Amino acid sequence: MINFQTIKAAKHICIRTQSDSFANASAVYTYILTLHKKVSLVSPEPVDVKFSFLPWFDKKRDIVPSSADVVLDISCKTKELYDFFITNQIKINKKMATSLYASLLKENNGFHKRDTDGIDFALASELISLDAEYKLCHEYLNARVGLYEFRLKAVLFKNFVLTDDAKAVEVFISDDELKEIGSKLSD
Repeated sequence: MINFQTIKAAKHICIRTQSDSFANASAVYTYILTLHKKVSLVSPEPVDVKFSFLPWFDKKRDIVPSSADVVLDISCKTKELYDFFITNQIKINKKMATSLYASLLKENNGFHKRDTDGIDFALASELISLDAEYKLCHEYLNARVGLYEFRLKAVLFKNFVLTDDAKAVEVFISDDELKEIGSKLSD
């Protein structure tokens, strides 16, 4: 987890994250800015465009800057990060609350995962009371469909092969087709 003393002592902090924990990294980025420290946000892989509403989406870089004296790897779950903020008496502002809510929403698949429990809903409620822009999070993470998804559906429909007297469908997609439409196998 994040070392509070390391953050306090550093002059330039680099936050390194992956796409799936970008929202939490955005919350940490906001916190470090409140300390008036130089901070960079690095994601070596592309971040899902559905997170483009988050406050620091356009600040991300691909490589760690050489001037950074501390590199924080953020890969924690939302509950862990929230507990870190509370334990260290860090005031959660609107941008941090929105980022944490977005991460919680993504982790719980829009609160549709089977193992979503009351703690998740209690945390969501707490973040909303801290002014998280929850409607914006739901709009971007649940309601919007990227152009690549339409292209993916078109390719899948084109590649349908009816079998068993049209009672079953086989579908194939190649790596080249995925690359061409800007999609990946997990989509």
